[in-house]
Amino acid sequence: MMRHHNKFIANKGGFTLVETMVALTVLLVSVVGPISLIGNSLRNIYYVRDQMVAINLAQEGIEVTRWRRDSNMLDGAPTLWDAGLDVGSYIVDAPLFALDSSADTKVYQDAAGFYRQGTGFTTATQFLRTVTIESVATGERKVTSTVTWNTGNDAGTITAVGHLFNVIP
Repeated sequence: MMRHHNKFIANKGGFTLVETMVALTVLLVSVVGPISLIGNSLRNIYYVRDQMVAINLAQEGIEVTRWRRDSNMLDGAPTLWDAGLDVGSYIVDAPLFALDSSADTKVYQDAAGFYRQGTGFTTATQFLRTVTIESVATGERKVTSTVTWNTGNDAGTITAVGHLFNVIP
């Protein structure tokens, strides 16, 4: 007859609770880190996308005032080089090359996807643009185009500055 003894059996190769907790901690750290990086990267991508749009909107504000100065000079009246470039703050509707003293600085998108300022547009964007013209000296105007926006909780501002001169004295 065989007898079975109730003795502790030697280690059968299982994991202890401490080993399991350490393994779960390592796994958690290795998964949460990359997920956090992906989240931050996406937020930065959206911010940089909006920043690029803002840079182009600010530059567009400067270009419209240059166009106005150039058109004045090409119209054969160089003494009126600054007609329509009076000191003040303006919004810009670039497709129409228009400067308007409207208080609504919001930038909209039209049906074709172009960014516009003015009335008659319904799709508002997060961008605000103001073009300010200052008289620096006789024959010189300083143009400052400022665009502000919010991407999520991050606010941004881009400012472009240009100087317009009466190049035909």
